[in-house]
Amino acid sequence: MTSAHRRPQHLPSFGPRRITCEQGSTRLVIDELYPCEERPLQADLTLLERFSALMAAQGWPAHVSRMAYDRIYAGERFGFAERVGRGELPALAQQLIQCWRATRIQPAAR
Repeated sequence: MTSAHRRPQHLPSFGPRRITCEQGSTRLVIDELYPCEERPLQADLTLLERFSALMAAQGWPAHVSRMAYDRIYAGERFGFAERVGRGELPALAQQLIQCWRATRIQPAAR
């Protein structure tokens, strides 16, 4: 008998991780390209990073850069976390949902 080929299962994201570098080594520093006021979702990146880490701790992915620039993805992640999250995650999701709603693009007046 032959065994069926199985696809490897992907591990969940565990959010951003700190890494250590040797003293004096070259480092790449990534600054914010756009200030908070110019991003589609006007939420502080530290809040989004905390949200991502809490989601990862509960086994769900939430990509910070995608949430900052993709309103549909951000709304879906925040809503999901508010409904099924545990601990401080639902409260943080509610706070981010308020940011998400406050910065909705208004339709142009005719």
